[in-house]
Amino acid sequence: MKRDIQVVKDDIIEMKRLIKQTLIADTDILEALHNPDIDIDSPDEFLDNNIYGFIRIPTTQDTVRNFICFTVDDIEENRFNEVMKIQYIQFNVICHLDDMKTEYGIDRHDLLGYLIRDTFNWTNKFGLQFKLIYNKESTIDSDYYCRTLKFEATKPNALNKARMDNPYDKFRR
Repeated sequence: MKRDIQVVKDDIIEMKRLIKQTLIADTDILEALHNPDIDIDSPDEFLDNNIYGFIRIPTTQDTVRNFICFTVDDIEENRFNEVMKIQYIQFNVICHLDDMKTEYGIDRHDLLGYLIRDTFNWTNKFGLQFKLIYNKESTIDSDYYCRTLKFEATKPNALNKARMDNPYDKFRR
């Protein structure tokens, strides 16, 4: 590639990296994911096993697993206001029926939903505060159940990254 992919200047990619780091740094979330094959002292192993930076619908598996999937979306708030945008983080907590019960008397998808809400709601960790705007339970199929949480923040629209000399524009306008 021509671009230096190690130095990506993209709000969504940067936010996804921060979210992944935040999730694997929280031992309560890792414990609630309940993956006996992964040691909590090796939190990076939860990435792409139980934590995904995209929405994933689990397929039938031999082993019962629980997942946290998330997306980050930028929405232009107002076509007349290019300075601000709305950024959404959506978490889908997906848990298998056979591993739904926890030692705390709380269903696993609700416990993970609480932990995510407790970690991300009104936090200053990402610059501006994200607030919870959606919290809904659903089913995926007869074995997997889901809790969807959506957070919203109004943020600057990365105008400091705007440039007039795009090196990949063959017309160099």
